[in-house]
Amino acid sequence: MPTELTDEQIEKLKHEFRRCREGTPEAIVNLRRTGDTSLIPEILRGIVYRYVRPEARPQVEQASLETPLSALGMDSLMMLEVMLDVQDALDIVVEDSDLRGVKTFRDVSELLTQRFTENRQAT
Repeated sequence: MPTELTDEQIEKLKHEFRRCREGTPEAIVNLRRTGDTSLIPEILRGIVYRYVRPEARPQVEQASLETPLSALGMDSLMMLEVMLDVQDALDIVVEDSDLRGVKTFRDVSELLTQRFTENRQAT
């Protein structure tokens, strides 16, 4: 179900995610508007890009869905920061217990897609 966003909401999202990889704020707006979950891996990549060391950013760009998050230098604190931003971006809630089994971009993307879909169906 598409969600209408006000100009103010769009500007707020663009401001909040301006330090992410280029195109991330626009992908978030498009996801919110269309519900197109195929945008979630790109949004995740953009948010991860924001938190990794600058020298690790090329690895984020080249990472496949099977890439372990630890290979990008992500520790548990960084993962928490990423997940807080992702929850804001997707307007979802992810429980800490859900994160225990995630190791790769695919694991996180699938979890986020599931939560986003559940959230959309509940509203």
